[in-house]
Amino acid sequence: MLVVSVLSLKGGVGKTSVTLGLAGAATVRGMASLVVDLDPQGNATSLLSAQLGEASVVDVMARPTKASVEAALTPCDWEVAPGEVDVLPSHPSLIRFDAWTGRTVLQPRLAKALSLVEGYDLVLIDCPPSLGALTREALAASDRAIVVTTPTFFGSQGVEKAVAEIEEIRTTVNRRLRLTGIVINRARSTAEEHAYRARELADIYGEVNILTPVLPERIAVQQAEGAGVPVQLIRTDGGREVSAIFDAYLKALAAS
Repeated sequence: MLVVSVLSLKGGVGKTSVTLGLAGAATVRGMASLVVDLDPQGNATSLLSAQLGEASVVDVMARPTKASVEAALTPCDWEVAPGEVDVLPSHPSLIRFDAWTGRTVLQPRLAKALSLVEGYDLVLIDCPPSLGALTREALAASDRAIVVTTPTFFGSQGVEKAVAEIEEIRTTVNRRLRLTGIVINRARSTAEEHAYRARELADIYGEVNILTPVLPERIAVQQAEGAGVPVQLIRTDGGREVSAIFDAYLKALAAS
């Protein structure tokens, strides 16, 4: 079971879209996936049309036991044969677990909970867009991490801190953790600023750490989210292009 954190330190860069794109790619390949919605905003939970019950990831964080995990595990309507997707749904009260003073000793709760989970090929953790305790919990539980950014000045600013935190967690808490790469999302081929920022990121972190191809800005992603379906079901040129890129990212995860 490969556990992957998808993170960004700035909202609005498409972190959840990347998480769901990877889940869709895994499903098409026949894999059983679990999406852990660790963002209190709960966008992944909503977009997956999760059939909410009485329990959520809040209960798992409060009591990381096999019983709490099983109570919170939720099927969703968002599936493509031959694979399947389940969800650990979010809840607004999850925010109470995000406090971080810098002096807090991390005692990984999510890692303990996921160690009790069986039957999945891939676990994708949709982190909150901040560097609080929840993002650290996700990294402590993960084998791999993907950083999502946009090719803009503000979008790129958070990459340095995210990469540094991945290394910090790797050296202090979780030696399995590795950076698979940086996803440059919503790139426009005609925008000089986007091309400049993409080159800048490659110069700083090395081309090997930039997942390719970059994700272009395509209306198919918004169409999929509006319809509550995987982008893999959007049968347009843009939908097929984006689906192929997510499949390439999934292969990169498996190989990293």
